[in-house]
Order: sequence, then C-alpha cells, then structure tokens
Amino acid sequence: MNLTSSLAVEWAPKVRVVAIVAGLIETEQADLHYGDAESVARVAATVPAGRLGTPEDLAQACRWLAPPLSSYVDGTAIWLHGGGERPAFLDAVDR
Repeated sequence: MNLTSSLAVEWAPKVRVVAIVAGLIETEQADLHYGDAESVARVAATVPAGRLGTPEDLAQACRWLAPPLSSYVDGTAIWLHGGGERPAFLDAVDR
C-alpha cells in the first residue's frame, strides 16, 4: 500500500497506480488448496458474498480502472474480497 501511494506521487500525472487486493479466488486449481468441490463450497460459505471470487471479477475491476471511467482513481487500493472473511473468533463465542 505504501509503495502504491508513493509511486502514484512519483509517476503522476502520466501513470496512475492502483493496487488490487484480491480475496479468495476460485481458479482452475482451487482444489489443490481448498480440496474437493464440497470443501470449496464450505470455504465460500465463510465469505459474506456467499461465494469465492473469480478471475472474471478481477478482470472486471481492471477494465473499470481503464480511463475514462476511473480517471481520478490513483494511489489507492481496490479490495475485491466479497466482504472479507468471517473472523475465526465468531465461531468460538456463543450467540
């Protein structure tokens, strides 16, 4: 994040710098990390959006960053994480 904002200052106005912070993304090889389809579904259920991100989600963000739609976006980050991950402590408390 520090590098993103520093480079945005350094390279402006010719170059815009934006970090994309990706959450859990389901790729063709997700099973190598998460396990079978049932395990992937359990992991996806922990994301507030109810699913894992896709490579297309990342591509859409990159397309949006192309001018003119986001020509004033610079030196910041776009978080693509479906609302984040469920904090582990929530499973440890009685509700």
